[in-house]
Amino acid sequence: MQIRPKILFALGGVALLSACSTVENSGTAVPYGGNPFTYSSSVSSALASQEPTTDFGKALKTEYLAYAQREADEWYDYFDADFFAKKAGRVSGDTIVLPEDPANWRFSDEEIAQKRAVRDELLALLDDGKREEKPATAAVAQARFDCWVEESEEGWQTELISQCWKDFEAAMAELRAVEPAAPAPVAAAEPRLFTIFFDFDSVAITPVSERVLDAAAEQWATSMGDITVVGHTDSSGSAAYNLGLSERRAAAALGELTGRGVKGDMIESDAVGEGDLLIPTPDGVREPRNRRVTISVD
Repeated sequence: MQIRPKILFALGGVALLSACSTVENSGTAVPYGGNPFTYSSSVSSALASQEPTTDFGKALKTEYLAYAQREADEWYDYFDADFFAKKAGRVSGDTIVLPEDPANWRFSDEEIAQKRAVRDELLALLDDGKREEKPATAAVAQARFDCWVEESEEGWQTELISQCWKDFEAAMAELRAVEPAAPAPVAAAEPRLFTIFFDFDSVAITPVSERVLDAAAEQWATSMGDITVVGHTDSSGSAAYNLGLSERRAAAALGELTGRGVKGDMIESDAVGEGDLLIPTPDGVREPRNRRVTISVD
């Protein structure tokens, strides 16, 4: 990869924190970089470029242009604003523009491996037809992944990094969801699985998880079946501490469900700590996708 310099840049009397200079971006459709002097012209070029031929392309172009505008207008980061304006311009006709390859950004080898695993799952869903089936959600997933990569590399806007990830994971959850098929007349309905995620060392229910819990409670009201709630953690921290943390997460989810009308005597609760990792990692690794509670509704 090529190093992206971080400098303080004066432009029109406004101090700008640079983020992108020249990035090879071999993981995307074509190589390009960001330049603070060309941001406006890059936006104009993107708007004037050929209209995407797919619903996914139209949604993705809109997402990249909106992110570029936020980078410029809210954070005065004209390097990254230009970078994403140019990327929006690449989304034209039937051209497929890929999510960012973390190897082209300034990360350690371990961070690259972790982020590439996330990217690989996203690409697998997109290539499995999700661009066509759920174009708006797929576009949000790709744009928020790129936001997460770019903001993680900068590393100072922690709330924005967290929000990019939460929005990405919410979109991914929708892309992963399998539409329930009409049950055969004599076949028992398969349990529905819902998953909520937690911030590091936290049992707080996020706004995204609130919506997932709403859906789980609605599913229970339809089926009136039994519910199994299982708490999990990542591998960071001791096994004993993580077991207790997973118990508190399961209890938090149980409380939310009963608060939504689910009968407590129909809920079975369990906690496994770091004993059943969704994403296998070495001990001591903070992995957001492992910090979860699963809710199975019969």
